[in-house]
Amino acid sequence: MLFSAESLAVYRFHSGRSIELERFSSSRFRLQKYGGYKRMVNILDRVIIHRAAPVKKFTLSNSQSDLMLNQCDLDRWCLFLSRNGVEELSIALVVSGQKYDVPIWVLSCPTIRHLNLEGFLIGCPRNAPCIFPGVTLLRFKNVEFKRSANGIVSCIIPNLEKLALSGSCGGINTFEISSPKLESFSAIDVVYVFESRWLKFHLKAIKTLCLSGLLLSRKPVAAAVPTFPTALNLQVMKLYELSFGCGKQLTVAMQLIKKCPNLCELGIMAEKSSWRDDKEAASRLRVLEDPDGCFNIQDLTKLNTIKFECHSGSTLEMLFLKTLLSKSPQLEKVFIQKGSTMECDISRELLCFPHASPKAQLVFKEVWLPHTLIGHPELYEFSLSTRW
Repeated sequence: MLFSAESLAVYRFHSGRSIELERFSSSRFRLQKYGGYKRMVNILDRVIIHRAAPVKKFTLSNSQSDLMLNQCDLDRWCLFLSRNGVEELSIALVVSGQKYDVPIWVLSCPTIRHLNLEGFLIGCPRNAPCIFPGVTLLRFKNVEFKRSANGIVSCIIPNLEKLALSGSCGGINTFEISSPKLESFSAIDVVYVFESRWLKFHLKAIKTLCLSGLLLSRKPVAAAVPTFPTALNLQVMKLYELSFGCGKQLTVAMQLIKKCPNLCELGIMAEKSSWRDDKEAASRLRVLEDPDGCFNIQDLTKLNTIKFECHSGSTLEMLFLKTLLSKSPQLEKVFIQKGSTMECDISRELLCFPHASPKAQLVFKEVWLPHTLIGHPELYEFSLSTRW
């Protein structure tokens, strides 16, 4: 449990037996073996409800325990928080076979700006004009979208600017989010295949797109990308765990890049692929030599920055980089992180390759785990505030 001068409160349950409290620039102490669930609830009631100062930021997580909260207790705490100006709210409740209803107070709270929900049932109250009215950044992870007997559930989130989906998102194809201010969409490691309309609907307006390579190889998305509208506003694209040994992923990725003529920054994290996969994919695609190949793209006249995390410096990884270098006349910065298993030195080959831009500067970096060149997707999805 953390408190700061900014009225910051963080609650973490450890092994279902302790709550850790910490006061910045003050003492640290721990309450252990506090006498079961009822005792724990009483402690949190006193800390949350009877606290004099408002709580601006609140985090509740049982990620290190099997603690199962009662819905009524969760509702009570959220009611208090919603009436006391909470602005940043993160609740991650991971219990096998258990999903919690989002408290009505959270759905209607006007002060919440950043919201992270994990382990919840997501629904839209009947006749509600909108949900999460003040939220600008929203992340759903391992949630279940409630189905409707009338078909697709449409919800308006009026001020949403960043939306991130990850993990298991059951029922996602029966749910539709309308966000007139949406600028960023992220879908990383989404277990359930969502329909392409999730991308197609927002692609015209968003400025940032963050996807995983596996998603590009899923049939609904792969089949629909060629029909997507031109994304004139898209400026930043990040593709995580893109398998260069998978012809479908690579083809769809290039088709998506073609849809973004005003792309300014491109980030790629290459996934591990076998030597055989790489050779077979290169043979099938016949890249560069084949005028109908997936690497035959138009000039990317606005592309200024490339961030590329190599895995092995494979044939297709090199051809991909060379294509971008030859098709980007305004390119200025190229950051390349070498993979830990890379046996060859790719720097000399890329430095000698003709660049379309005379201003392009190539910077080679060694791998430095756990840091990544384009940012970890979990951090990217929920990074408007550096304090998260």
